Amino acid sequence: MGTVRATGLVKTFGAVVAVNHLSFEARAGEFLTLLGPSGCGKTTTLRLVAGLERPDRGDIDLAGQPLSSAASGFFVPPERRGMGMVFQSYAIWPHMTVFENVAFPLQELRRPRPEIRDRVMTILGTVGLGGLHDR
Repeated sequence: MGTVRATGLVKTFGAVVAVNHLSFEARAGEFLTLLGPSGCGKTTTLRLVAGLERPDRGDIDLAGQPLSSAASGFFVPPERRGMGMVFQSYAIWPHMTVFENVAFPLQELRRPRPEIRDRVMTILGTVGLGGLHDR
């Protein structure tokens, strides 16, 4: 991956300012910790970087390539960003099977069905869920 850079990020929800002019840079191989009390904007910041929220102001780029620019309206959707997010509370679609939940990002990337099946079954086997794919 490359450097993730955020410049002047602002995100509001009504009158609530969740992220207020945040800028940071995380280079490949580095760890960056967002630390603070509940409600201070940590999760919102991660959602902005992952593309699950759009910033009201500011820019986000990855390896020098823009992912989001509020000023120009440019926005790369989450499935095209080449990154993911592990949620604090598991985030699954309850109407879908285990297999379908794991396969979803690969389907969004328009991978061939045989590849999706092979990769999902391998991943489920790796984490000890191989026999639960139809649940």
